[in-house]
Amino acid sequence: MTALNHAVIVPRVDLTANNAPRIIIINAIFTGVALLVIIARMYVRIAMLKTVGADDHVIMSSMALGVGVLICVIGECYWGKGKHVLAILPQNMVKLLHWQFFHSILVTIGISLVKISLASFLSRLVTNKIIKRFLIGAIIFLVLFTISSAGTIIFSCIPISATWDPAAAPNAKCFSRTTFTDIGLFNSIVNIFTDVIFACLPIPIVWNLQLNTRTRVTLVGVLSLGFFACACAIVKTVLQFHFYSNTDFTFTDSYFIWNNIELSVGIIGASLPALRPLFASLLESTKDFATRRTGLGSSSNAHRRYYAHIDRIGMESMPRTKNTANNYNVTVSSRSALGERGSEEDMTGAWHGHNSSEDKLPLPRAADVGSGNPGIIKTIDVRIS
Repeated sequence: MTALNHAVIVPRVDLTANNAPRIIIINAIFTGVALLVIIARMYVRIAMLKTVGADDHVIMSSMALGVGVLICVIGECYWGKGKHVLAILPQNMVKLLHWQFFHSILVTIGISLVKISLASFLSRLVTNKIIKRFLIGAIIFLVLFTISSAGTIIFSCIPISATWDPAAAPNAKCFSRTTFTDIGLFNSIVNIFTDVIFACLPIPIVWNLQLNTRTRVTLVGVLSLGFFACACAIVKTVLQFHFYSNTDFTFTDSYFIWNNIELSVGIIGASLPALRPLFASLLESTKDFATRRTGLGSSSNAHRRYYAHIDRIGMESMPRTKNTANNYNVTVSSRSALGERGSEEDMTGAWHGHNSSEDKLPLPRAADVGSGNPGIIKTIDVRIS
């Protein structure tokens, strides 16, 4: 009986089991997709639109932190994450918790940067002063909230090293588990609240833009990915509540996985609207390819081939002088129906009222005229200087 009273009950677990590959793969997939979306976004901004805004810089910073989080996950798994707690040596647990310390800081800052980037993006769309001021206030609040959240993690123990190695500092002063859990839950609730705001706010803003209905519905649908980020935050908060009561937290790593998913989904949702010019260009290229394969036998297909979508038109005033009043230099570039580069004509001349000259329009190639098949000429560029 005495022996039974002092027996230690050890749970029956397979100490050789290792979830590390699963943990790394899940995190790598979401981080990889987010990284591809960011690369496409910067291609659109730099190569196509030739403009980079503050929201782009902020979202790139968030992505850099996301890559840092993945590196931390790999480091944690190297030292034992994915194994049962009982299978991890004490010295390895110290190194695991050291990686996890930086992991927690990076993911906290990264999630806030996503929302700051979205607020910066929306502030460029709205003209309503009240909404613009609200967005500026939200950015200021998020900056302060991020500093507070990161500070809670960093200074949860004094000295800081006691966070991952309590045995090295037996006299360290640390938050109790209850206090740290309460602070974490408060931060998570605020995080969910801001997620809901930034998931709902784009809907009325985009809907009131001067866009066709299909474009507005598409943009609203893409931005609604923020609701999925909200769901991730809610799941993460539930797991956080039970984090310290889970004596085998290293085996599944559910809390940190959902934390990382929230970051990656937020980056994707905030970046997809910026890819609209790329999607439009790919769609146009696909239509051109399909038209070339089917030929120009159908007049409706041939006519449809020469429609193009322009996302932005820049119009600038031109100075006028007494000697050059109403004079403009006009250059028209064309392309043949077969997709070959045509002529580029200089149409310099005076613009008087609504009069214009049609004898300067790009002409069909001589070979086409001789064959009796002049084809269709597509105007691809008009420059006025």
